[in-house]
Amino acid sequence: MAEVMNAKISNTSKQCLLYQVSQDPGLPRPRPTTAFWQVPPHPTLADKQSHQLPASTAVAIIGSGITGCSVAKHLLDLSATDGAMTVSVFEARTLVSGATGRNGGLLTSFVPEEFGDLVEHYGTEEAVKIARFVNRNLEKVHELANESPERKEYSQVRRLRDVVCFSNPEDFAQAKESWALYEKHVPEDRGKTEFLSSADAAQKYNVRAPAGAVTFPNGAGWPYRLITEVWSQLNEEYRSRLRIETKTPVESITYDACDTAYPYILHTPRGDVKATKVIHAANGYAGHLLPSLRGALYPLRGSMSVQKSTPEFGRHGANLTWSMTNRRVYEPETDVLEAGTYYAHQNAITGDIFLGGEKTKASAFFVTDDTEMDVNCRENFAALLPRYFIHGWCESDGGGGGRAMDPEICAMWTGIMGFTGDRLPLVGPLDEGATRRGGEGEWIVAGFNGYGMSLCWACGEAVAKMVLGMDVSEFLPSAFLATRKRIEQPARRGPLEAVLDLLDA
Repeated sequence: MAEVMNAKISNTSKQCLLYQVSQDPGLPRPRPTTAFWQVPPHPTLADKQSHQLPASTAVAIIGSGITGCSVAKHLLDLSATDGAMTVSVFEARTLVSGATGRNGGLLTSFVPEEFGDLVEHYGTEEAVKIARFVNRNLEKVHELANESPERKEYSQVRRLRDVVCFSNPEDFAQAKESWALYEKHVPEDRGKTEFLSSADAAQKYNVRAPAGAVTFPNGAGWPYRLITEVWSQLNEEYRSRLRIETKTPVESITYDACDTAYPYILHTPRGDVKATKVIHAANGYAGHLLPSLRGALYPLRGSMSVQKSTPEFGRHGANLTWSMTNRRVYEPETDVLEAGTYYAHQNAITGDIFLGGEKTKASAFFVTDDTEMDVNCRENFAALLPRYFIHGWCESDGGGGGRAMDPEICAMWTGIMGFTGDRLPLVGPLDEGATRRGGEGEWIVAGFNGYGMSLCWACGEAVAKMVLGMDVSEFLPSAFLATRKRIEQPARRGPLEAVLDLLDA
């Protein structure tokens, strides 16, 4: 993690934040900011719910984003021959209205830049397994989008190249070492990386990268469209076995040991549903129903925008994405933290630029309120494109220079991510100590640390196969398993101290 510049956050503020992340995240708020991706909402499934809740279900999935969708699809597909397993999906708001419908839309691996850190903490073999898991996940998302020409066109999933810009020489040097180590141990990706000087990055990619840049294959798409279309397919194919219950938050769960067939009771505002097994796929909100996870799994609010391009900037949506890596900066007099990382891609059809990243009150980071955006973040979005791109937002003065112009912002919104103390997802069965309810029928798949599109689909597949009694050790890294040790004391640091990694050196 990059260190924080300027003054340190005060001990009082730290304690407030530590208290904040250990609290009940609650349920998703009813009127979130409007995400560009979700306009218009899916015409038939956005508000879908049964006229009456089913009395029971074999599997209850809490959350309808990419993770919940993956769990449902793999359960239904793999049990299709017997036709007995029923699946009910519970969503607090509209379908795919959480992080999947509010994220940045990138399909990129976080592993090359962090490979050295992964090797240090988990060993080379496990680091390689994590790398290949992510690559496998990304390929499966591309396969999903390419199942039909219509879905590919609608979801806009495409293969691109990320230009990762660095402002600090030490960070750039460390990244180069990590990428080199990655290519050494993941030979199938050898030769795919390009390292550039600041001048070369400016000339070739129109970016300001004071320390240099790295380019590496990645992708982008429209996640809301992709996942709602998969739900639509599942709804048609498994109409008798799948129930989609939107606007049906699960407020609490109780365990009835006397009912061996359906021991779990999900309590919702529309009534109760009994279940044999429960899958928690609510990511940053999972701690509401699993109090023991609070602090080890905590919410973090992210911000996104859509901004108009200019003729001078050009059209790069079929080729490039961009990431900007800076040191974090904390301003104690205002309590404002700039997180240091920004990411962007361009719509290949309209030219609109999707840009995300955080500059906000430190007290507004670890929250589940996506009904608003911090004013500091709003103001920051208006300055980022001229700050990182040389051409496109500069009013020429006739002498090769000019005044930076404010971009035209079309939309801004927020979304809630789930972070873990060791920066890896929590995947697998939960014991009674974790659920505090009894029984052995609850599972977790959450905590994607801002990299959901590179992890969720395959994590959902793994949990579905575990539920069906299948062995997933061949592809699922053991470091992802939701062990008691990880929940009580994450591998790299204590559960709450890990939060400070975002705020302090």
